[in-house]
Formats: sequence, structure tokens, C-alpha cells
Amino acid sequence: MVSIVDKITLFPAFLMFALSAYLAFLTLQVADLSTKATLLNYSTISFITGTLLIAARIVAWIISMSSQNT
Repeated sequence: MVSIVDKITLFPAFLMFALSAYLAFLTLQVADLSTKATLLNYSTISFITGTLLIAARIVAWIISMSSQNT
């Protein structure tokens, strides 16, 4: 069963990774350099945000596993 913590962290992380991929693809389609740089920055920020959400979930999982063992 999926807990509420899983839903809070994993679904937005998936959305951030999907947004990152979409913006990276859109970067290839745009010819204007300033727009391309802006899209690439947003793509990078969304990828890093998704990575941080996954890292937070892993830390929460490790903490919950260690608290169950004691």
C-alpha cells in the first residue's frame, strides 16, 4: 500500500522529471538563443528539484527503516 509520504514525494518528483524532459526537448526546437537558455535553465532546475525530492524520500525511507529495527 502506498503511504501518503510516498504520494507527496514521488508524484511531484515524477512530474519534475517529466517537465525537465519536455523543456529539454523544447530547447531543441527553439531558435532564439535567449529563449533557449531560459528553457534550459528551467529544465535544469526542474531536474535538480526532482532529484532532491527523490533524495528526501530515500532519507525518509532510511529513517523509517532504522526506527522499525529498534
